[in-house]
Amino acid sequence: MLYLTINAREKCVMARITRQRVRHQANFTLRQYGSWRKATAAAKAWVEATLPKLPGRIERKNLKTTRNTSGVVGVRLANATRSRNGHEYPDWRWVAFWPGCAQASGIGWSVNKYGDGRAFVSACLARRLESLDRKAIDARVARLRGSAEYRALLRKKRLSPP
Repeated sequence: MLYLTINAREKCVMARITRQRVRHQANFTLRQYGSWRKATAAAKAWVEATLPKLPGRIERKNLKTTRNTSGVVGVRLANATRSRNGHEYPDWRWVAFWPGCAQASGIGWSVNKYGDGRAFVSACLARRLESLDRKAIDARVARLRGSAEYRALLRKKRLSPP
């Protein structure tokens, strides 16, 4: 069952529930309950009694973590250095990605081609819509340009290409 771990070394069943980074735990030992079946049943009862008292789970999909450097979940700044005729040219791009994206590397907008702000907003909208349709996203960015929503997205940006 979910939330239960049988700890054979310590001879107990551990019941653990984590909510908002706080762990709620109880141990049910063989010494107390006499058998694994009884200890497991007691642990299940504890979980069923404790779950309704705790807040609901936070969905991980749009949860910003400390690893987020761009300011928007699912958007990152990537350096795709290009080389031509023996010379290397930096090509920074804002890339949107999400779980289940058909393109494993996500969809990106070049800072050289679109500019830093527009490329970032395009990636943010692609992430929000979870869409790989570049034409639809570019059309939506063109409609948003100069609006309060466009400026709000730009305020979230925490990085700029060097």
